[in-house]
Amino acid sequence: MFGASGKMVRLRQLPLFKDLSNRELDLVARLADEIEIPAGRQLTTFGNSGQEFIVIAEGTAKASFANGRTARLGAGDFLGEMSLIDGQPQSATVEADSPVRLFVFGQREFFGMLYEAPYVAKKIMNQLSLRVRRAEAVASG
Repeated sequence: MFGASGKMVRLRQLPLFKDLSNRELDLVARLADEIEIPAGRQLTTFGNSGQEFIVIAEGTAKASFANGRTARLGAGDFLGEMSLIDGQPQSATVEADSPVRLFVFGQREFFGMLYEAPYVAKKIMNQLSLRVRRAEAVASG
């Protein structure tokens, strides 16, 4: 949709993918669909089953959680990984605040990426750990 070489450049600019080898980055580029979504469109819906891993390349979105907490997401942030990993429903509704450009991976592509590019798996696990620690800090104080 946006050109293969440009896609690799855009992926390399994101923290999740910036340190990949050229071979790994090429694989990720082949696995990802690059799409644009207009402002106001939901990217995920709380309680729905998760079918995709989404990385925001450009634009902003707002995540709304069941407890009333919200979070702003922007370029480099990702979502949907928890539902793919544990099979549980989406933990937030995420809506585009502005037009967004996304890299989207279906379930098969997500697990293929984790297998072929373990560095990405490590970065996702690090981010999940940070999210748990933040949630624990909020809950305790």
